[in-house]
Amino acid sequence: MHYPRYRSAPQQPRSTHGAMSPLVFVLLILIPALAAVVALRPR
Repeated sequence: MHYPRYRSAPQQPRSTHGAMSPLVFVLLILIPALAAVVALRPR
């Protein structure tokens, strides 16, 4: 039995359209958290 030679899949260029960057993701989590801390801190 003969197997075809293994070839890795061709690399597709990654499109960033529609993908959320890690920085945007962190900011979306961090900003509401900071607002909650400021709103809830004892006066």
